[in-house]
Amino acid sequence: MPAIYGLVTVLLLVWSLVPVYAESGSASPPTAAFASLPLIESIQLSPSGRHLAVLRNHEGHTVLDTQTVAGQDVHRAVSTDNREYIITWFRWVNDERLLVSIRFAATRNAIDSIETRLLAVNRDGSGQTANLFKQGAFSSIFGQKHFPQFQDQLVGTIPGDPKHVLIALDLEHPNAPDVYKVDVYSGDRQLVQANPSSQPDTRAILQWIADRAGNVRAGVGQFQTTVHAIFKQPESNLWRELAEYDLAKETGLVPLAFDADPAWLYVRDQHRGKAAIFKINVVDRAADRILVVADPKYDLTGELVYAPGRKKVVGVRYSRADERVLFWDYDAQRLQARIDRALPGSVNVIHSSSDDGRLHIVKSSGAAHPPRWSVFDERDGRMVLLGKSYPDLETAALSAPTTTYVTARDGKELQVFLTVPKDRDPRQLPMIVFPHGGPASRSPGAYNYWTQWFVSRGWAVLEPRFRGTEGYGDEFLRVGFQRWGLEMQDDLTDAVQYAIRSGIANANRVCIVGSGYGGYAALMGAVKTPDLYRCAVSLGGVTDLPQVVSDSRWYLNQKPMVELRIGSWWNDRDRLRETSPISHAREIRTPLLLMHGLMDRSVPVSQSRDMADALKAANVTSYRYVELPLADEAFRREEDRLQVFSELEQFLTQYLD
Repeated sequence: MPAIYGLVTVLLLVWSLVPVYAESGSASPPTAAFASLPLIESIQLSPSGRHLAVLRNHEGHTVLDTQTVAGQDVHRAVSTDNREYIITWFRWVNDERLLVSIRFAATRNAIDSIETRLLAVNRDGSGQTANLFKQGAFSSIFGQKHFPQFQDQLVGTIPGDPKHVLIALDLEHPNAPDVYKVDVYSGDRQLVQANPSSQPDTRAILQWIADRAGNVRAGVGQFQTTVHAIFKQPESNLWRELAEYDLAKETGLVPLAFDADPAWLYVRDQHRGKAAIFKINVVDRAADRILVVADPKYDLTGELVYAPGRKKVVGVRYSRADERVLFWDYDAQRLQARIDRALPGSVNVIHSSSDDGRLHIVKSSGAAHPPRWSVFDERDGRMVLLGKSYPDLETAALSAPTTTYVTARDGKELQVFLTVPKDRDPRQLPMIVFPHGGPASRSPGAYNYWTQWFVSRGWAVLEPRFRGTEGYGDEFLRVGFQRWGLEMQDDLTDAVQYAIRSGIANANRVCIVGSGYGGYAALMGAVKTPDLYRCAVSLGGVTDLPQVVSDSRWYLNQKPMVELRIGSWWNDRDRLRETSPISHAREIRTPLLLMHGLMDRSVPVSQSRDMADALKAANVTSYRYVELPLADEAFRREEDRLQVFSELEQFLTQYLD
C-alpha cells in the first residue's frame, strides 16, 4: 500500500496548516471554529482511481485542488472568493478533465433568480472554459435571444466516451429543456433528445434520465400540480406514458434511474404511507413491480447509490440531509460492514469510488463528530485518513442529541431532539428552541454547526419535528398543508411546554431561533405565545404570507405549489393575513432580532425589511434589524456566518444568561 501512504504524507502537509484549537477539557472553541467553512468539503476519485479532486475552504475562499493518489502533481484547478460565485458540485469526466457547477444570484426582468453555469477544466488547471456554452444567449425559433437560466443540468455520461456528457438545456424553448451531447473540451453540442412539448405550460419534460448505456429513456414534467412521467423501451423511439397524478391529491410515482439491465427502471412511490423504492419492467408492463426497499418509519427520498465496480444500483440515501444509505445489495452491505468496523462510532458514507471498485472515499461523521475523510482499499482492507473538515473542533466537547416523542394537543406524535452541553443538567441551562426551515427535515445524526455552536455557548437546544416536516410519511407532511401559524405552530408550543413540564427546560429562560420557515415560526411564537419566549430571532424569515403567495406567480410551477402548501391569495386572504407576523407588529413585545441576506433567493429581503418598517411604525423599540449585503439564504460565505454568530451571541446572552 505504498502509494496511499505517500498520499497521506502530502495531505498532512497541505491540510494540517490550521492548528487544533484546544486540548481536551479546555475552554470552548471560539465562534470562528464553528462559523468557518469546512476545510474539506468534498473529495472525489478520478475514474481510474489515480487522482483526487478536493474541494477545500480556507480563509473564506473555496478552491478545487487535484493531485495523484501517490501525492504528486498537486494543482489548483479552480478558485473563488465566494463573493459572487459559489461552487455547488464537481465531477470527473475522465482522468484529465473535470466539470464544475457554478451558482450565483441574479435578477431576470426585475425578478430575483438563481443562475448556474458549467465550467470545464483540466486537472492541472489548464484548458479552463469559464462557460462551457460560449454564447451568452441563444437564438430561439422565434428569433429572440434566450439565455438559459440553468446550464449545469447533467443528465449522464456516455460509457466508452471520455469526451462527451449529456446536458439538459432549454435553448429552443424556455423551461422546456432538450438533451444535448456536449464536448467537454470545446463546448460543441449535438441534439440527442428533443422535448416532446415546446411549451412548459402543457406537458414539457423538466428532468431527463439516461440509462446506463447513455441513452435518454425517461423524463418527468410538471404543470401546476399535475406530474407526468414518460419512458421509452430499449431501442425504441416511441415515448409512452409511465404515470400521471395530481400532487394536490396524492404523492405518486417518480422515475429515478435504470438498472444495468435496461428493461428495469427504479422508481420512488408510496408504500404503506412512506416513500419507498420499487423496480418496474418497462419492456413487460404486465410484470408486477418489485418492492426493492422500504423503511416503516421514514421516507426514502435521497438519491440512488450506484456502485461502479459492481455495475449496478445497490442502495438509496434516506434524504439529501440524511446521507445514510439503505442497501439492498448483499455485497454492498458487506462492504459497508467492513468500513464500519474500521471506523466505529460514526456514520460512514462512501462518497466516491474508482471505476474498478477497489478504492473508495469515505466520509465519517456524526452529530458530535465533524466530518473526516478517508480512503479505503477494498482489496486489502486498509483505511487511511486523508483529512478533517473541522480540525479546530476535533478535541472540543461536542454533544449528540437525545430523542423523545411528544404528543401534540390533538394526539399527533412528534419526534423531538434535545442537545445539551456535556455533563450539564438542562434544567439549569437556558434553552434555544430551533425549528428547522423548509419546512423540511434535517437529520439529527448529521453534524450541524448551528446546534453545536449553541451548545458550545452553554445553551441546550430543542429541535421539534412539527407536522408538515418531510421525511415522516405523506400523511404527516400533508396535515401541515395550509396550517402555517396554526397547528404547525401549536406543535412547537406543545414541545416547549412538554420540556417545561418535564423539568427539561427553565420556563424563564427559553428563546426561539430559526431560519427561513424557522424564522417565520420564531416570529409567530412571539405573536401567539409571547409569555413562552424571552426573545426571538428570525434569520431570513417569512413575515408576510399574502406577499409570498403573490410573488410565487413569477416562478415556474411555484404558484400552484405555494397555494397548495400555504393557501390562496384571495380565497384564504383572511387566514393568511391573520397568520402573518407583519399583521401583528403592534402587538409584539418580545425582544426580536431580525437578520436577512440581500442575496437570499428563498425568501426575499423585502420580507424582513417590511417587518422592520412595520415594527418601527408601531413604535416597537425591542427589535434590531441587520441586513447582510452579500449573504444568501444558507450563509455560504464565512464572513456572513461570523457576523450572524456575533449578533446572535450578543443578543441571546443579553436575554438568556
